[in-house]
Amino acid sequence: MEAIERTNISNDWITLIFLFCLILIFLKKTYKPKLLLGYFISFFLQRFIKNRSEEPISVFPIFKILSFIFSVTIVSLTITFYTKTKYFLYIFIGVILFVTLKLFVTLLISHLFMIRKSIRYFIFTKLGYLYSICLWAFPILILHHYYFKNIYFLSFFIILLLLGRSFFILKNNEKTILANLFYFILYFCTLELAPLLIIYKIIST
Repeated sequence: MEAIERTNISNDWITLIFLFCLILIFLKKTYKPKLLLGYFISFFLQRFIKNRSEEPISVFPIFKILSFIFSVTIVSLTITFYTKTKYFLYIFIGVILFVTLKLFVTLLISHLFMIRKSIRYFIFTKLGYLYSICLWAFPILILHHYYFKNIYFLSFFIILLLLGRSFFILKNNEKTILANLFYFILYFCTLELAPLLIIYKIIST
């Protein structure tokens, strides 16, 4: 009985997390509704991400900050469901640190190998499609938690979204990747593949 109590995730705080995500979506919709819709349908309107990457960088990107917080929350909640833990806050902080460190290392590599201009669009598409799949993952997490309660249901859609994101990132950056193939293989092995293997190892133990 005690083991079951440890692995059960309380509905109360998860409901608050879902409510927090809804508030973030409401704020994004209030601030820039067209951008919110654009990210939501970016899988079907690929030029949206390209157009966004060509726009000048704002000094205080409120929409991006809201999108980043929303995405980190969704990723953290997904990991929480898989690990069946109650330590959401620690996971949330860990994801923020991981994403920040990953972005810093990516920028560092781009400066060291002098491919900063080439990799800018690559970084933007990665973040843009991250925002997109998190918008799609939000209702899936709700359905999983309150209705299906099946890890296979969750896994199917999460893997589908991740594959879609990877496909569009590679497709949109095909020329850049081929021109800098060695650096992208190095990047993929160190910053994409290795963290996934570590997360899988943690979840499976």
